[in-house]
Amino acid sequence: MTLVAVPDSDLLRRAPVIAIRRKDMPLYTASAIILRRVMFGETDRIVTLFTRERGKLTAIAKGSRKLISRLSGATETLTYGRFQLAEGQNLDVITQVEVKESFPNIRGDIKRIAHAAYVAELIDKLVEERYAGPATFDLLLSTLYLLERPNDPAKITRAFELKLMRIAGYQPTLDKCVRCQRTLPTGSRYYSPWMGGVVCEECGPLPEDAIEISNDVPASMQMLMSADAPSLERCEISSLVLDQIARVMRWHIRCRSDRDLKSLEFIQSLKVLE
Repeated sequence: MTLVAVPDSDLLRRAPVIAIRRKDMPLYTASAIILRRVMFGETDRIVTLFTRERGKLTAIAKGSRKLISRLSGATETLTYGRFQLAEGQNLDVITQVEVKESFPNIRGDIKRIAHAAYVAELIDKLVEERYAGPATFDLLLSTLYLLERPNDPAKITRAFELKLMRIAGYQPTLDKCVRCQRTLPTGSRYYSPWMGGVVCEECGPLPEDAIEISNDVPASMQMLMSADAPSLERCEISSLVLDQIARVMRWHIRCRSDRDLKSLEFIQSLKVLE
């Protein structure tokens, strides 16, 4: 076993590199974002990585909890970097990390970190193990960079939810009634999370889960779902409309997963405090 260390540089934005090479463990590299981590034993961490090349996977960072470990800062949640891993029998082993971005502005703001934790948890819960999805990875990375910038975290998170649902095949129907397929009449609008779209009153009784929404909500959701990063930063949506979209998306996602997310509850508690 050969230990190779590279001197420290900018620890916040570019981690030093440590490599552990073992001939009996095939190595591979992947661009990855750390979704979560748990302590293991006295000195190790087990981390959940979302990689662009191999999807979501679990790996162990040996010795990363030691103060002198050069993997310590590189295995923080939400870190984005280039990871080298060795294939293991049960868990792959992180052997080398080059940090590309640690998102210091997110980490320094409780509201931003709450929204970033939510999008990471959403990926962790909805993406299956080892399912390679470059488009989903690019969406998560772009969202973190947008949260790093001086944007409204709620707006960025709503766009993330809508784009993720589109990639996953659960795109909401917003331009017509999901039930009768007719153009929505003027007047009251409703959204059915279970049916996955807006519904009208003309084609029958409203579904039991129907949520009344303002007329601006469907168009705003369509804009958020289709906007690229520069357009998303420029667009302005009122907090009232964003709150309605948040409620719609919470139940839209809830109907397609098994439970609410803990990070979403934290965001809601922050909003109550505000």
